[in-house]
Amino acid sequence: MMLAILVLVTKAMLNAQTATPKSSEAKEVIIGKQKKIIEKSKLPKVVTETFTKEFPVVTEESWFYYPKFDFEKDWYGHDPYSYTVEKPEFIVVEFTKDNVKHKAIYSKEGKKIAVHKKFTSQLPTIITTAIANSKYRAWKIALEKEVVFKDTEMDKIKVYKTIVQKDNQKHKLYYSTEGYLLKDKTIK
Repeated sequence: MMLAILVLVTKAMLNAQTATPKSSEAKEVIIGKQKKIIEKSKLPKVVTETFTKEFPVVTEESWFYYPKFDFEKDWYGHDPYSYTVEKPEFIVVEFTKDNVKHKAIYSKEGKKIAVHKKFTSQLPTIITTAIANSKYRAWKIALEKEVVFKDTEMDKIKVYKTIVQKDNQKHKLYYSTEGYLLKDKTIK
């Protein structure tokens, strides 16, 4: 009984210590179970100015550090949840624009690498057909999906990311706009 009370008190203390800050300047980084506050004013000014110029009207703006990855080869496939405070190479901003969740990743020099935009509507027909003709035909497609683009939503080069699930197996699938499977990542 005493152990159960100790566990509950510890969880409550951890939750209280990691509560979301009210300040619009202080943002959180989640690394495992740790949270690290990043102040927007501490980020490279070129990054915040580039972001504000492209996305002047947003809500729920949160800034995070992101580790090094090969963005030249895999600009669409990085995991925007792999935040870090150890040797950050990139900066991710999560925000809402027109009631839609987005994530944009920038280099420390202010170069935009990619933007992830969530959506819940149907995937393009060419992609649902590709899934239906693949080994994932009997798998359930997640409701929430993402379209990833390098520059703007009007880009011809886009990648659609979705999660498929069957029983306790999950995969992230990345498709080109032509319906080609670019990447298949097992979710553990």
